[in-house]
Amino acid sequence: MGEIIKYKGFDHVWQYSGPWLYCLIGIYISLPVLAYHILPWIFHKNKSNKRKTISIFVLGDLGHSPRMCYHALSFSKLDYYVNLCGYVETEPSHQIVDDVNIDIIPIEAIKNTSNLPFIMFAILKVVRQCRKIWSILWDTRGSDYIMIQNPPSIPILLIVILFKTVFSRETKLIIDWHNLNYTILNLRYNNLNHPFVKLVKLYEKFLGQFANLNITVTKSMKKYLVKEFGFQKSKIVTLYDRPGVQFQPLSNKREFMSEHKLFEDIDIEKYKVLISSTSFTPDEDFNILLDALKNYENTPNTPPILLIVTGKGPLKGKFLETVDKLEFTNKVCVKSAWLSSEDYPKVLACADLGISLHTSSSGIDLPMKIVDFFGCGVPVVSLDFPAIDELVKNKVNGLITNSKSDQTKEVARLVTEVFTDDALLRSIKEGALEESNSRWDENWMQTFSSIFENKS
Repeated sequence: MGEIIKYKGFDHVWQYSGPWLYCLIGIYISLPVLAYHILPWIFHKNKSNKRKTISIFVLGDLGHSPRMCYHALSFSKLDYYVNLCGYVETEPSHQIVDDVNIDIIPIEAIKNTSNLPFIMFAILKVVRQCRKIWSILWDTRGSDYIMIQNPPSIPILLIVILFKTVFSRETKLIIDWHNLNYTILNLRYNNLNHPFVKLVKLYEKFLGQFANLNITVTKSMKKYLVKEFGFQKSKIVTLYDRPGVQFQPLSNKREFMSEHKLFEDIDIEKYKVLISSTSFTPDEDFNILLDALKNYENTPNTPPILLIVTGKGPLKGKFLETVDKLEFTNKVCVKSAWLSSEDYPKVLACADLGISLHTSSSGIDLPMKIVDFFGCGVPVVSLDFPAIDELVKNKVNGLITNSKSDQTKEVARLVTEVFTDDALLRSIKEGALEESNSRWDENWMQTFSSIFENKS
């Protein structure tokens, strides 16, 4: 009969062990303590005063990102310390600059100065932005909240989630959904089945679910995130854009117009002022407006128009070339202006009518410019798209084109109708003035004060 196998325990293992084995066991045992206590203690800022802090990120020009700046001011009023991070191509409003609770942290705007191919430049831009964003996150670590604007969500959404997961577990992520990133990209490809477009949609859909709170600009967008992206309804809040305090009807309108260079060669008593603001991007077709004004020019018994287009962007040069080619008579005067944050609301308030050519890449966002118009008591003519009726009420505070008709003819018809019917203009202006009573501060506090002000 064979020899019986006897249990010898682990004594024979220790014969071949050394200090390395004890170190390995010690490291293994200490991993939970290291991950959940020591690393957070090392990497988090020491906030001895326990001050509430939020870091707000905008991969865009802070001077022309009013909604995110309004968020910063609202958090400041709740005594949060605010890190406002973004491009500083134009100076933000004096309210932001002078607020002692707000620290502006610049992010470099990366331009394609070498005319690299789109894909190559996109990769280079993402890599450089990743380095800068990570550096800012490290310097501001320990924030109670991180808020990011979407779009753009590449690369910032992924970077913030990785950083928060590893180094800042207690920080809560807020995404403010202004639009959908993949629909913006689709303006380039015009094909929702393009691999890049589908990849970006998947990126937004998957990573967006890591947010503790999602804010949308329309109820339509909230419904979309629930139905198409599978987000929890309880984690989504709709916050409509509302004008800031700087957008007010102008009491000394004639005096301001007589002194401002935009109106220096215009008979302000005769001309109707039509105004639009834009980023000169593909989602706004200004040929519709210019062709409509050419039709208006040939319409008898209509007053002369001064069109002011404010803003800058990639298609501005093409817009100015088109204006020159159309050779308008004195009946239609077109001016382009890049205005300071102080001048912009005052010039808006001088308008008789605003016009929005925004059609929305997704159909579920809303143009901030219309909110600004209403803040100044200026009614608006808008192109039709699915979510527009959440803001513009037809024949109440503005007019909406018929989407089934030729848009150029529709814009020409509505502008003519407004400027030849004083009763209609007076009626929609009253509606716009009524809309101007709804302000950002009251709306924000009513929506969010219970969520944020009791944060310890």
